[in-house]
Amino acid sequence: MSESLKAKTAKGVGWGFAENILGSGILALANIVLARILSPSDFGIIGMTTIFLTLSTSLVDSGFTGALTRKKDVCNADLNTVFYFNLLVSAVLYALLYLCAPAISRFFSQDILIPVIRILSLSLIVNALGIVQKVLFVRRLDFRTQAWISLSASVTSGVLSIVAAISGYGVWSLVILQLSRLTVNSLLLWIVSSWHPGFGFSLKSFREMFSFGGRLLLTSIVSTLWSEMYSFIIGKMYTPSTLGQFSRAEKVKGMVTSNVSMVMQRVSYPVLASIQDERQRQCHVYRKVLKTTVLISFTAVSGLWAIAGPFMVTVFGNQWITAVDYLRILCLSGLFLPLMICSANVLNADGRSDITLVLEIIKTLMAGIPVIFGIFFSIEALLWSMVGTYAILYTVHAVYVSKIVSYSVLSQIKDILPVFAVSAVMAFCVNLLNGLDLAPWLLLLIQLVTGAVITVLIYELVYKNQEYRDIRDELFKQLRKLICRKKSL
Repeated sequence: MSESLKAKTAKGVGWGFAENILGSGILALANIVLARILSPSDFGIIGMTTIFLTLSTSLVDSGFTGALTRKKDVCNADLNTVFYFNLLVSAVLYALLYLCAPAISRFFSQDILIPVIRILSLSLIVNALGIVQKVLFVRRLDFRTQAWISLSASVTSGVLSIVAAISGYGVWSLVILQLSRLTVNSLLLWIVSSWHPGFGFSLKSFREMFSFGGRLLLTSIVSTLWSEMYSFIIGKMYTPSTLGQFSRAEKVKGMVTSNVSMVMQRVSYPVLASIQDERQRQCHVYRKVLKTTVLISFTAVSGLWAIAGPFMVTVFGNQWITAVDYLRILCLSGLFLPLMICSANVLNADGRSDITLVLEIIKTLMAGIPVIFGIFFSIEALLWSMVGTYAILYTVHAVYVSKIVSYSVLSQIKDILPVFAVSAVMAFCVNLLNGLDLAPWLLLLIQLVTGAVITVLIYELVYKNQEYRDIRDELFKQLRKLICRKKSL
């Protein structure tokens, strides 16, 4: 990897995590406050809308984000075409959801869903207004600007939703949280971006990008059906409160798996796409991305598994205690999710969106297994069957990757196992502390410190991991810059 590309990637990873920590972190804090004010049923109501809104968001994008990011030379006609197409589709889908809201409400037997869906669906149009501007920042690996936009949007929406919750608006506080965040985000993208839509729509540009993006669209739709199917079934078969408990556990796990995967995907995708014709180099970069992803995600997920009990009680309150068991099982399946996203990322960057579509279809078909367990047995049975299903699916992903970048399945496993072993040892030691009779907040603090110390000692003294050293050195480098900057003031 050239120095300039390596430097850009390192900086992109840094600001990518900064965006998630700043933006998603503030959003997480808002959710923590809301979880202490609102009931699990309120969160369950929002969970019932997720599959419809996520599917619609995929249709609005139609795979053009990936196509624009991957395309080497982008002209103004490409940008205008994507912008107007996204806006048109978002308006059509909003009208469709508006009309279908009563039917969705009857399906879940929840009258409140009618106004909630009709208001929340406005987010489709709002989001469509800023998609192209965001892609342009991603193409330039300018995650710094995105980080500040995300922070501003999260702070604004967090404050508005908490004020609404305190004022007694219930589930509408969660609607305000989502809709106001996207509104501020799109507005700021328009303000800071140098590009704004002009007139014109190019059929040639549309056909060119849709030939690649169309497969990404189908992949996204299938992926959404797979990921949201469980909430859909739980919402139908159980109570809103049960769905709320499951959604809370899923979101806590997602704070780790989704954020790590999202950052690595957004940073590595344009880098991998830029060297798609250099096989050996692409393999080297992907291996580095995989090992870095594994190091961060396995450490965090394993630690989360160990501290699940005191974490949920301390952060969200005793009303969420049911979610603890759900979270511990979800952490086990969560080990495989970042690996699968990494695999799909390199396949898409290589232009093989046809393979990712096949993989998503396989995933969706296999998702039927946990669903059956959830319908006929229990939520716990559904979650445990998800662990086995995810393990099988990652193996399938690894096989396809080995054929594209000459990175054998055995080599992938060899790169993953040492980090898994370190994470498992750390989690086992931290979990032993759950037997202490301490206040949840004190136990959580002790566990966090213990987990961090054990992890650092192992990587410093026992297992000399290069990715760990790269991250450590980058952190020290940024810290020294910060200190020097303060001294110069």
